[in-house]
Amino acid sequence: MPAHKRADLSAELKIVPSPHAEKSPRAQVEAGMEAASATGLAHESGPETTVLAGERKEVLEALMKVIEAALYAGVHTVEVKVEAEEDAGKFGRAGGRRSSS
Repeated sequence: MPAHKRADLSAELKIVPSPHAEKSPRAQVEAGMEAASATGLAHESGPETTVLAGERKEVLEALMKVIEAALYAGVHTVEVKVEAEEDAGKFGRAGGRRSSS
């Protein structure tokens, strides 16, 4: 993404297929990836990993759709890492401490 137009929020998802699901592991991962792709926010970053990037509200809504699709396909685990850009200070500093100013 160009530096002048950075995403407000990014969410990296790793879909971990279940060996005990009715659908094959590949089908489980593909279900989540297809849902991610349909959002228009997805950027593939690995075989089972995708990144959603955009405005906060749209990323959070897309994230729920991807997780729901993956769970419906039989996945038992979706690892998620969410990062806020530029305005992360609104939520306090590292360790959960807010500035006193």
